[in-house]
Amino acid sequence: MLENELTSVWTQVQREFTRDENVMMHMLDVGCNEGQFTNKVHRIVQKVTGQKFRTLGVDIDAVLCDRARSNYAEIEFVTGNVLEIVTSGDATDVIQQHMQRSNIMKFDVICCFSVLMYIHLNGGDEGLRAVLDYLCSKGKLLILELQSWKKYLEQKRRLKRDGGDEYPQFEGLIWRGNEGKLEGFIKDYIITKGFDLVLESSEKNKFNRQLLYFKAR
Repeated sequence: MLENELTSVWTQVQREFTRDENVMMHMLDVGCNEGQFTNKVHRIVQKVTGQKFRTLGVDIDAVLCDRARSNYAEIEFVTGNVLEIVTSGDATDVIQQHMQRSNIMKFDVICCFSVLMYIHLNGGDEGLRAVLDYLCSKGKLLILELQSWKKYLEQKRRLKRDGGDEYPQFEGLIWRGNEGKLEGFIKDYIITKGFDLVLESSEKNKFNRQLLYFKAR
C-alpha cells in the first residue's frame, strides 16, 4: 500500500524536487521505534524517487534507538522528544543539530507514524499545534498517520487500567470528535500552514489508520 501511494504522490510532486542521482535527499521519521518501519520507508522512497536518501530516525526511548542503530547502520537514530523540543527552551533540538550537520534547510520527506495521538494527549491542543508547526517548518512532503477519536478513548482507558493514571490535558481538548471530526481539525490546520493534501489513503492499514500526504506549496 505505501509503495503504491508514494508512487502516486511522487508522480504529482516530483517536478518540485531536485532530480539528480548525485544529490542526496533527506528524510526524517519522528517516532521511529526500533527502526523497522523507518528502514522500510527509507528503502521505498529511494526506489520510488530514484534518489539516494540520508535518513534520521528520532524516538523518545533510548533503548529502542540503540536497537535501531544495531539493526540499521545505514540510518542515523537519535533520542529526542519532539514535544519537549517545541515547548521547552531547555530541550536540545537533535533534529536541528542533524540539519546543521547535513547543511540542509528542510527535509525532503518527514514521516510521523502513530505518535501524534500521544503528543496530543500529553501536550494538549496547544502542544500538538506546536509540533505540527515545527514539522511544517522543516519539511517539504509530510506523511502523517492519524488516529481516530475512538483510539484516543481506548488509550485513555488503557492508561487508567494499567496504572490508574490520567492524561491531564484530555478533558481540555477542543480538537476531538468521531466520524473524522478530530482528523479534520488536524488536516485543516496543516493546510493553513501552507500545505496541500495530495493524497489520503483510500484503504486503512492493519492498525485501522490511514496515511495522509501533504506537500508544501
